[in-house]
Amino acid sequence: MSLPERLEQAAEALPGDADAIRPANGDPQRLWSGLGPEAATRVLAWLFAHSPDDALELAEEWLDEDGGSDAVARIDEDSLPKPGRKALRRLLHAVRSRGIAVDRSEGAASKVSRLPDLEEEICAGYVSPLDPRGARLVYLLESSPAGGAHVFEALLAHDRGLVDFQIYRAGRRQVRDFVRDVTRRKGGYAAVEVDPRSVRALIARTVALHPPSRPLPKPFPEWRSRLTRGADGAATPGELAREALGSSATDAQIEQLVEAIRQRVIGPWPPAPEVMEAPITALRDRVKNAGEAGAASIEDWTRETMLSLYPGEHASVYAERFEESAYLFWRRGEEDTARACLATAAELRNGRGVEAPAVRALSELIASALTLDLKQSLGLGAAEGAEAAIHGADD
Repeated sequence: MSLPERLEQAAEALPGDADAIRPANGDPQRLWSGLGPEAATRVLAWLFAHSPDDALELAEEWLDEDGGSDAVARIDEDSLPKPGRKALRRLLHAVRSRGIAVDRSEGAASKVSRLPDLEEEICAGYVSPLDPRGARLVYLLESSPAGGAHVFEALLAHDRGLVDFQIYRAGRRQVRDFVRDVTRRKGGYAAVEVDPRSVRALIARTVALHPPSRPLPKPFPEWRSRLTRGADGAATPGELAREALGSSATDAQIEQLVEAIRQRVIGPWPPAPEVMEAPITALRDRVKNAGEAGAASIEDWTRETMLSLYPGEHASVYAERFEESAYLFWRRGEEDTARACLATAAELRNGRGVEAPAVRALSELIASALTLDLKQSLGLGAAEGAEAAIHGADD
């Protein structure tokens, strides 16, 4: 008999809990949410008395929930038949082996207290790839004093600061599900694990660059000290990659990165609108004033304008982006592309970004889109531009 079928029997035997048991359809997490701790103890006790194997299966799932261990601790062992008592003892042994002390002494209220077991502490960090605008999600998971974990999610951008911030409470099973989700996302956005100190370093440095004119997202200020604690001196993921791989790359490795940019695996990270506004206005006036010569030269002028923005005063922003991307490639086993990212970052920091093939590839992507927009807005080859836009969308 399956667990859902056995739970249907429990619903018949425990009519007071049936309205919570049946809607769960045998799903342990839904059942836990519907029952509550005391009712959960009654259901477990019934299962240990009538089907110890099903009881163990359900209890193992509930141990990951906040209060799950308490539900186990409250079961009256003496009320169970021998098979149930043996199964409950096996479960209690497993619980204690995880660093959880269960007080079942006579006359004492059953209670569960967590022992200071470092292996049981939840402490993990994850970083996602940079999106096309240059922002990325980072995650910090920490044990909560109330049980389970806090999951901190921050959207960071080197040129925009802390864009968004969220905090969630989760049980241990939910944490495992969350990690599986963020590390298996499709479309190139799967996150990879990193030392939590590196996540703190990223958060601290990004917040330091946050525009003073824009308030920090709520409820970040409340958690700021906790999330940036220990960040001083910690390496970001990109710095970890640089320490491991250095800052040089072969021509073949650079070409791999250029191809990744052309295929939109990485980038294009356009400059912020406020950065592009003045250059685009000047470019538009230049084309208008030049007449036919402007129409013929618009593509060259647009490339020239865009290339000047990438390695100029914003070179450090792009260097950071390439370094942080290097960590993702490195952890995924794409060491050649990671090395090319680090070499490009070094060129940007040394003032030679305009010579870097990867930087040129980024600027050309934006220049192509900008050329199309200018041609259409100025009535220069609008039909040709529209056709190119369609083919680009299909690609």
